Amino acid sequence: MKRLLVAAISAIVLGGIGLVVLARSVLTGANVRAAVEAQLADALGQPVTIGELGASAWPRVTMDLKNVTIGRPARIQLAAIHLGTGLRPLFSRRIEHADVRVDGAKVTLPLPAFGAPGRGSPGGTQASAPPIEIVSIDEIVLKQVEIVSGARTLRGDVELVPHRDGLQIRRVSLDADGTTIAMTGLLTSLSPMRGGAEVSADALDIDRLVAFVRDFVATPVSTPTAGAPAPTAAGGASPIDQLTLGLKAGRVTTGGLTFSGFGATAIIKPDKIEFEPLAFGVFGGRYEGSMRLGLDAVPQIDWSGTVTGIDAANLMAFAGSPDAITGSLAGSIRLHGEAMQMEQALRSASGHARIDLTNGSIAGLQLVRTIVTATSGRGGIVASVSSAAAASREQTGSEKFSRLGATLRLEGGVIATDDIAMSSPDVDLSASGTLRLADLGADLAGRARLSEALSKQAGTDLVRYTQENGRVTLPVTVSGPLGHLAVRVDLGDAAARAIKNRATEEVNKAIQRGLGSLFKRPR
Repeated sequence: MKRLLVAAISAIVLGGIGLVVLARSVLTGANVRAAVEAQLADALGQPVTIGELGASAWPRVTMDLKNVTIGRPARIQLAAIHLGTGLRPLFSRRIEHADVRVDGAKVTLPLPAFGAPGRGSPGGTQASAPPIEIVSIDEIVLKQVEIVSGARTLRGDVELVPHRDGLQIRRVSLDADGTTIAMTGLLTSLSPMRGGAEVSADALDIDRLVAFVRDFVATPVSTPTAGAPAPTAAGGASPIDQLTLGLKAGRVTTGGLTFSGFGATAIIKPDKIEFEPLAFGVFGGRYEGSMRLGLDAVPQIDWSGTVTGIDAANLMAFAGSPDAITGSLAGSIRLHGEAMQMEQALRSASGHARIDLTNGSIAGLQLVRTIVTATSGRGGIVASVSSAAAASREQTGSEKFSRLGATLRLEGGVIATDDIAMSSPDVDLSASGTLRLADLGADLAGRARLSEALSKQAGTDLVRYTQENGRVTLPVTVSGPLGHLAVRVDLGDAAARAIKNRATEEVNKAIQRGLGSLFKRPR
């Protein structure tokens, strides 16, 4: 028994040693390394260099490639590739159904120009039978991957499965700036890249994401042909044809602005990213619509959509004038901006918008008080009118409204409107004018109309000579920065209208007297 046991152990040891020797004889050597380099270059359309080539036979037959570079200059560097397979390559010199493990990969954007088979090596596909042939790969696992885009670096792990002319993205987990990005999907083509994926993250910096995508779709660095003295300048087509990404993120930031519940379908093309549909929470409300982002040197950004439930106080805080306007805002927007950051593009955007606010207030806008003061001694409103409302204004320094709506035009840092309409219990306002975004300074002119209740309590002369449809109506101007608005009543215009109303009244009286004498019965 002892002799049998010793013999068995010896056979196993000798067999293992023989297997290792055989594996190294088949899977290593200058010819094998050159053949593997040529096959990889042929498949990728880029030069491939292998620094070292080794082999092992436990726990399975494995070809070990070290210090592998792809491209010239090298844009992809792989510290080690372990190509595992069965015993068959030891006899048939064919590697089939292999699994690939890559340790220490570094990818620098923009990517090299991957191309059709045969473009990567001077000789193209080998005419004679190679000493070893890689026939098929079942999976590719990359550990400790680094993707470098300028000053930004993403680190993580990637699991891929070859699928016809593309790859199945079985799992991607990348960390960047303290957040984790997860991805699954399918690339139907690698040159040019085409396919789709689902991407989720707990938080994203949209500006860094856009910069990363811009580098990713950039025209690749071209590789010289055989005999060329040096790499040519960047040129050729983008490596991207079209990628469709389903994006979900709990929080998205751009500068000092934060979006919540971000969800979008992003279509990435060589020259732009289209987010449609796009939805996210902002300023306590919701945006739903689309966004188009041009991948120029200075990004061109277009928004088109609707907003609901926006907290106007939060919006004004973002604009630099906290609590100048309160209320719930809804509306539609169509804007265009240009800036390196989305927040900057929003601040300098141009376009059109329709807004409607409900149940809010405008700080510093004291229409009723101004009208009372301006018309006192001229048959003005009695002091006791709407005392509760007056007390409220004294405490808050603002004019409350039930509804405020306007159509806006944005251009050159100025908002223009022709149809501001504000309704409140005591006074309505219709006006037109501008608002400067730089200092949030308003310059509006229009008409203020007292409510029917206040008009009935006004002096008789004031009602007779300033009324329109039975309500006291006075021309006003509103100017100054939001929060410290100055309201002025144009008494000259009011006097002119009073003369017109008085003249109309006298003409009507004269007509009535004339008609009375005309139809008076003779005695």
